[in-house]
Amino acid sequence: MNTNMKADERDKVLLAFHQACERPTAKQIIEWIDSYPQYADDIRAHAAVSRDWAAQEGLDVAQPDDIMLARAHSRALNILYSAEVAASKSALETSQSFHDLAKACDKEVFQIASDLDISRSVLADLFNGWMKPPIHIRLVDALVTALAISRSRFEQALQYAVQNPRIGHAKANELPKVIARGYDEIVRESNMTSERKSHWLGEI
Repeated sequence: MNTNMKADERDKVLLAFHQACERPTAKQIIEWIDSYPQYADDIRAHAAVSRDWAAQEGLDVAQPDDIMLARAHSRALNILYSAEVAASKSALETSQSFHDLAKACDKEVFQIASDLDISRSVLADLFNGWMKPPIHIRLVDALVTALAISRSRFEQALQYAVQNPRIGHAKANELPKVIARGYDEIVRESNMTSERKSHWLGEI
């Protein structure tokens, strides 16, 4: 998509946002950012301006001076900060593991692996928090589709998995531990054919 097409799509999103949310609330801002994460900064900026305009409705039009501009800027920053805090809180409260997301689709790890034609061990390492980011975009896109989630929800699940790895069985005289490995290493050491490994590594 070239620059002009991106700008046109962004303008359409902002127009739709403006028409749907004349005086956007923090919840609405979060919902739109979650739906269009690529335009998050534009949506936040537009929301700040929209709220400021809405606050001025019915008042006599006056030429802004330095004090008025400073106050408007301060209000905009406060709105953006509140939206960011609410978004962070919302993301924390709604964090779900990959296992939760799979359960919501009524699927098991082995079923998803079969659907994607990828080794079950690769998905298990990812879902259990044993795979170190970054994750190859090919697998990210495949799971976003398979689990019917947004890219941002995938990133939240990945962060949750890494921060809360599932501990494997420990030996009697040792504490359980997790040794996370990189995506490429996990794929290469899986039991997939060379062709499937190349596919998931983005080599073909």
